[in-house]
Amino acid sequence: MVDDRLALAVTTSPPRPTPLLDAPRPVLDREGLRRKDGAYLEAVRSDPTTRLVVLWRGRPLLGKGRTPAPLPLTLGAHAHLLEAATETVFLGSAEGERWLAVELDGDTDPAGFDLPSGGSFEDLRVAGAFMPWPLLEPLLYARGMLRWHRAAAHCEACGSGDLRSVDGGFARECAACGTRTFPRTDPAVMILVTRGEHALLARQPRWPRGMVSALAGFVEPGESLEQCVVRETLEEVGLHVENPVYVGSQPWPFPRSLMLAFRAEAPEGDVRLDDDELEQARWFTREQLRAPKGFFIPPPISLAHRLVRSFAEE
Repeated sequence: MVDDRLALAVTTSPPRPTPLLDAPRPVLDREGLRRKDGAYLEAVRSDPTTRLVVLWRGRPLLGKGRTPAPLPLTLGAHAHLLEAATETVFLGSAEGERWLAVELDGDTDPAGFDLPSGGSFEDLRVAGAFMPWPLLEPLLYARGMLRWHRAAAHCEACGSGDLRSVDGGFARECAACGTRTFPRTDPAVMILVTRGEHALLARQPRWPRGMVSALAGFVEPGESLEQCVVRETLEEVGLHVENPVYVGSQPWPFPRSLMLAFRAEAPEGDVRLDDDELEQARWFTREQLRAPKGFFIPPPISLAHRLVRSFAEE
């Protein structure tokens, strides 16, 4: 569903001055230049102070409590978890400590891994909903990388299943043809459509009852981010938007996305749900968004939370 107004909205409208969303500072130094240093990686794997992020079936091992957090596991106390790992990835370092992500065999009962007491494997989208960024970042990072290893089980060139992990877990090399496969990320836009003092929020049928959020959709091949903003809004709610302005981003490894947030204006037109993904879309005032009644927005783990709150608090 495209017409000439799509191109005009992207190319002719002047940019609207919108402040960038505050981006959390990185916790880990990813040490990308050390990934090919075999001696350094071996030192990491033999250092008793190396920190471990442990996952099973994509779920991180977290301590129980009102606010779940990763257990402070070190290689010195839990070397058996590294030995039992089906995959490991070097995540980098923070405050003098090196970090490894460890994937345990998903076909094995967790009780067989001699896990520390007081922990359990939890769904990160639920457990991390209100988790502070310094705790959340290594978990998102580890989940995305280990999930990629599980998905990239065969060579994309020859189909061989004989691949080995190299470069600290950041590449998989085929023994049959030598092709290297690298982690991939799928870009997706998140769009807060505004009209004066109002913002448009929508909901999908599968979401928790009462939750509404900004529009979102994946970027298609041969399409710019701004073009995606205009197309997705037109397809989902029948509105022609102008002035798409980038405001922030967030990793979203569920399974492998990068969310890129935009604000865009819809000066006219009625909402029309042409896309069967949505069951509702309506306008909310800033006052309604500051004190929600009868609805709620996604929790802080989601970029949508910051996107909506920034508009509400202007």
